[in-house]
Amino acid sequence: MLFTVLLDFAGVIQMKALIQSGFSLVELMIALAIVGIMSAIAIPFYSDYQVQARAGVSQSNIQSIHLLQRDRRREFGEYIEGSYVPGGADTLSSRLGWDPGTGADQISYVVTCATDGAKAGECARSSAYTVVATHATAPAEAVTMTFAP
Repeated sequence: MLFTVLLDFAGVIQMKALIQSGFSLVELMIALAIVGIMSAIAIPFYSDYQVQARAGVSQSNIQSIHLLQRDRRREFGEYIEGSYVPGGADTLSSRLGWDPGTGADQISYVVTCATDGAKAGECARSSAYTVVATHATAPAEAVTMTFAP
């Protein structure tokens, strides 16, 4: 009888161990609270990272447009106006030979002259020009750079 009581007692312990093998509701709520706090901290940093990355790509592409404009001014004596819209108008490629180099680009570029030249799409010889880069998903964060001759 003592053996069966011990056996029954051991069986009860094993049953309790099987029943209590999960997480309690309090433990799950604490884990979710920790994940929520970490997300609240990480998401703003990630958003800032995206803004800085978009601005960096825009500035890099504007600098490459500027280099091509300088070459054109040296060769022909003027800058040109034009635009690049992904999947749309692309006069920067035909007039200047500039392309962003990726099919995944979502940034539109517009080059405008301070003073228009004699021909359509050209700037006056002494004119400055402005390049505006606007990302499709963040139009309020446009990058603008102005270059003087």
